[in-house]
Amino acid sequence: MLLFNPVTSLSVPLTLSPKTHYSPSLSSLKNHPSFLTNKNHNPTRRKLLIVQAKGQDSADGPDRLISAICYFYPFFDGIQYGKYVITQFTPIQVLIQPLFPAIKVFKSFPLNGFLVFLTLYFVVVRNPNFGRYVRFNTMQAIVLDVLLIFPDLLERSFNPKEVAEVAYCR
Repeated sequence: MLLFNPVTSLSVPLTLSPKTHYSPSLSSLKNHPSFLTNKNHNPTRRKLLIVQAKGQDSADGPDRLISAICYFYPFFDGIQYGKYVITQFTPIQVLIQPLFPAIKVFKSFPLNGFLVFLTLYFVVVRNPNFGRYVRFNTMQAIVLDVLLIFPDLLERSFNPKEVAEVAYCR
């Protein structure tokens, strides 16, 4: 078993190229006037590094509005999981009441969710004319909606006869 010994490894010169490189010794550096004293060095002064995106300081109002509207897509798909909470608290009902017509339109046709998904993905996410902020938030809304598939599958696994009744009625 070989053990690493730092003392012996430092005494062996390492050559990475066939040429030998000259390195000045420490004694020759000590004679240089700026070796230990740097006249421009101020220990109390520190540099501040600020990183910004390429020409984009922050999102403006329309970008924020478009990003917020995109989150209605997973909200409309997931509103069914909050129906028990909504019925118990009237302040929540008052807040959601103006959205009921839009929710009914969204739920009226079974392919609406898929069509909204395609529209958001190809019109907003894949479009470089929209800012990164809008495209990121739209993609987040799409991911949230895709994740809502799992509670739906879990709910359907506990109520398989509902799915069978719907299939036989058509």
